[in-house]
Amino acid sequence: KQPSQEFFKATDGNVFSTGYDEMETKQLLRSLELDCLIYLEAMNTAQLYFLGYQRFAEVQVLVMGAPVTSGIKTFDYFLSGDLLEHPYRTQLKADHYTEQVVLFDGQAISFPDSQHHLPQDSALAAGDAYSNVTSLEQMTLLAKQDTHLFVCFQNIAKIQPSFDHVLVDILLADPKAHIILQASRHAAQTSSLSNRLEKTLQERLCGYNASQECSTQSFQSRIHYIARIKSDQIIEFLQRSGTSSVVLQPFPFDGSKTTSDALNAGVPLVTFPQTHLRGRMSSTLIRAMFSENTPDDISMCCIANSVSEYVSKALRLTSDLQFRNRVSAAIQQRSPRVFNNKSVSLEWAKFLTRALEQRISNQELEYEIGFGDADRHYQSFSAKAIENDQHRWRESVMLE
Repeated sequence: KQPSQEFFKATDGNVFSTGYDEMETKQLLRSLELDCLIYLEAMNTAQLYFLGYQRFAEVQVLVMGAPVTSGIKTFDYFLSGDLLEHPYRTQLKADHYTEQVVLFDGQAISFPDSQHHLPQDSALAAGDAYSNVTSLEQMTLLAKQDTHLFVCFQNIAKIQPSFDHVLVDILLADPKAHIILQASRHAAQTSSLSNRLEKTLQERLCGYNASQECSTQSFQSRIHYIARIKSDQIIEFLQRSGTSSVVLQPFPFDGSKTTSDALNAGVPLVTFPQTHLRGRMSSTLIRAMFSENTPDDISMCCIANSVSEYVSKALRLTSDLQFRNRVSAAIQQRSPRVFNNKSVSLEWAKFLTRALEQRISNQELEYEIGFGDADRHYQSFSAKAIENDQHRWRESVMLE
């Protein structure tokens, strides 16, 4: 991604790039003599992970770019949010954070409504899987036919075997259903998922010990793999995909960026919030969007409480045109709430001033950010959502 001009202006041009050169990165970080070092994530590359074991600043912070704990003692804080975490996280058996967790008020995640992208070579993005996937143009033509598109633009590493059954349930329940998945850069990973889905279909259609051959080809032909593309291309595709498409957020590992892409396109999506942060990001953005003056059937259109409800909601959003149009209209009307959210900026400012022991009042920070009455009004609904969560989980047998 290419930083915007506003970003360069705000940093006075102090932007450095070291690529994947670990020694150059270490030398740069030491030379800057930083007061605070923020890692947007630390688990997706070996370079970032091993840099995390060293102390380059008095305060080192890990953000939820990869929404799991690092297990590294040199990270002082892990930034999350009240709405993002389980309401009784500290009482669960598997509260696993090794860092001190800081919970921002409200949704804690905010994306700009427009983004800047560098040109991308399609073949490079697709890797060795490029020749074996369906093209975006073919998908666009498919969307214009009498089909229901169930789109999951996630790294397929997030699609766990437990989610395979959801995809198969949709294919079996809806003869018009076509599943669109994002291929891996490595053909072997895509093949692994394809083989798993074929096996699950075989078991569901033919049984575990079928004595005769049973064909799953007609169902497999409705599973498509599309090459990795940029989020702005995803938004454009979703907007052109007609009124019979829905975005599927996988579980137990969902996504915040892909959720924002769907909301930006006004396309309905379905998610099933889990116990840990990595499976709660999508539902948090949806709840923040529908936090005020939203009809009950719309506010819960996209958040499931069970696997069977997840499938039912996805099927309804592609087959019930009137309901889908109401949901899409509500998303288009309310999605601006989750973009460019000043509450998130204020939470960052409050955290950094306190962590670095700077004496700046909340009132001064609000003035600098331009935090006004409308933002405070929105914050009050977020606080109410947390109270409702705590009440619901207090009564739930899921708390162990």
